[in-house]
Amino acid sequence: MFKGIYFKLVSTYLTLFLVIILLISFFTLSIFYREFTNQAQQDLISAGEKTNALMTRYYDNEISKTELTAWINAMSYISNIKIYILNPDTSILHQVSSEDNMSFNNQIREDIKAVMEGQTVRRMNPFKLSKDTEVVYVGMPLTYNDTISGVIMLFSPITELNSILHQALITIATVILISVLICTLAILRISIKISEPIHTISDYARKIGKGEEVPDVEINSNDELGMLAQSFNEMKKEISVAEQMRREIVANVSHELRTPLTSIIGFIKGILDGVITDDDEKKYLSIAYEEANRLKELTKDIVDVAKLESGSTKLYREEFMLNDLAKDVYVELEELVKEKNLEFIFEEKDQEIMLYADKARIRQVLINIINNSIKFTNEGYIEMTIEKYEDKAKIEIKDTGIGIQQDKIAYLFNKFYTANEYGNATSGAGLGLNIVKNIIDMHEGKITIDSVVNEGTTISIIL
Repeated sequence: MFKGIYFKLVSTYLTLFLVIILLISFFTLSIFYREFTNQAQQDLISAGEKTNALMTRYYDNEISKTELTAWINAMSYISNIKIYILNPDTSILHQVSSEDNMSFNNQIREDIKAVMEGQTVRRMNPFKLSKDTEVVYVGMPLTYNDTISGVIMLFSPITELNSILHQALITIATVILISVLICTLAILRISIKISEPIHTISDYARKIGKGEEVPDVEINSNDELGMLAQSFNEMKKEISVAEQMRREIVANVSHELRTPLTSIIGFIKGILDGVITDDDEKKYLSIAYEEANRLKELTKDIVDVAKLESGSTKLYREEFMLNDLAKDVYVELEELVKEKNLEFIFEEKDQEIMLYADKARIRQVLINIINNSIKFTNEGYIEMTIEKYEDKAKIEIKDTGIGIQQDKIAYLFNKFYTANEYGNATSGAGLGLNIVKNIIDMHEGKITIDSVVNEGTTISIIL
């Protein structure tokens, strides 16, 4: 369960969500705290400047000590700031109340010395002024007539800040909890929606592997899951077609192998048993020899098809003259064509047609196609034409044979699709054109067939 995609989706989404929420909360609190302390610092500095102005008026006898104390105490009360005015010897010149004495620790003493030297000290990190009081404070020089006459120390308790931060933490925790609950429900729903089709496809795939029939996967969506379901359904159909083809291929191969073997065994047995006379022995041995050759060619074709389709066959490309190769094939098959009283025409529309390809495989292509033409042509002619086609070479083989029905042409390159399915010839295993198509595809070429029943067939190859 914990290794399934459902658990991985839920755990991943929740982890990411929690990390994002915690990061947002952390940065929000950090920004809030920084802004609060900056504001507190500005308030302290502003109060210090106002205190310095009041002390200047007091030294100039513009206000009395009573008025000075009233102003400072009022400002201290309104701003919630404790204001202390110290003499250069650190004795207290003014404090909020007589009961509220300022305690001097080492940190404050060091800061007072720095202030007496003209510095403004800012301590915005929480500082423990007493056992129960944490403050931030600012120390400023008290100046009069451009001389430092004392120190102004301003303290702001952070009790309010702690209370606000505490409330903020509670609020954030509540928001996180609610968000996690809502997000968890949403993630669970999304994860189920994603994982269920995958489980279904996985289960169907296992059943297909066992040879069982399964229905199409139905996922009505335009996302990747929909594409996966569509691909799976297409794959299932292809497997079904491939399985049907496999059965047909096995049946066809068995038939094609059994027929010549049966003839060979029958003739040999007849000779051994003395059923066939000595006069007929040579005749039947010749037939057995032809059947053995046909069996050999069939075996060779089956091996070729298997190698070509598996991708294990490599092309040995070289640059050669197509004209020379075509002439060799013409000479090799000329006698075979004449045996059927057919005219064999070879036309070179262009001279010196160079081709970069596997010469042996192209030879195999030409021989297979012309052999097919010989097989299905009873009268007329067979014509092979070569020419340059743009920056490529074009080979055209035309015959005046029985032709092919238009709705059958698309199947001619299928394995074991034999001539008797569109004509009246029955010899051959239906592998020749399949081999031709594979070889042309390996050369990234193009082959087309144009045919009219009882008029003839034209096969064009562009390489």
